[in-house]
Amino acid sequence: MQVLYALLLSSSLAGLALWKRALTPGGTTLAWALCLLITAYGGGAAFAILAVTLLGTVAADRFAGERTDPYAVRRKSGSRDAVRVLCNVGVAGCAMLLYGITGWKGFLLAYAGVMAESLADSLASKLGPLSKSPPRDIITLKPIPAGLSGGVSLVGTLSELLGAAVVALVFSLGTGNPKALLTVTLAGFLGVTFDSVLGSRAQAKYLCTVCGMVTERETHCGEDTRLASGLRWLNNDAVNFLSNLFSLMLALLLAI
Repeated sequence: MQVLYALLLSSSLAGLALWKRALTPGGTTLAWALCLLITAYGGGAAFAILAVTLLGTVAADRFAGERTDPYAVRRKSGSRDAVRVLCNVGVAGCAMLLYGITGWKGFLLAYAGVMAESLADSLASKLGPLSKSPPRDIITLKPIPAGLSGGVSLVGTLSELLGAAVVALVFSLGTGNPKALLTVTLAGFLGVTFDSVLGSRAQAKYLCTVCGMVTERETHCGEDTRLASGLRWLNNDAVNFLSNLFSLMLALLLAI
């Protein structure tokens, strides 16, 4: 019965994501498999977190529209492919699998912490660029183009806190564990802060040889860009994956 229940819920959520064009067909297939795994082991509370994360991301995406990347500096845009799904939900899926195998509730808490980071990052990346003042690099505090990784703003920071807190609240209500509210919020918020630091200092940034814009794209203005800073292999997907791992480890430490 639990598997049938999980199959129905995961299929419904995957169908909604495909209908709203939030995911590509490949991304939808992987998301469906991860949702099935998470719901089968975590039940309604775990599914509710996935649903809130998806709905929050879609709503923010629709609200912000093209304003989320006004200078076309982001490496990817539009529907999320399988790689982006894996880098944003894969770690959470592993946490839930370990919870199913061991039964230790620390892994359940870690799952919520990872998803809190994912929603916080999604809301900040969509709503942060809407700030009237330009974002500033989290390390140097110098103004940078809206949409470029490593930038922070008041709107973006508040969005991060909101995203992490929403997931924490859903988890606390769903599991009857009010003490988890602060833990999950903290794991999510510190995880997305780590994401910004990596985005600022280590993520690959390129220089457009035509317009001089710093971008995350390997082509800009129809021409190849050149590496300006960071590690070539460390793109935004890799940063998201590492940030999820950071939130996972932090949540596990807090659980212990």
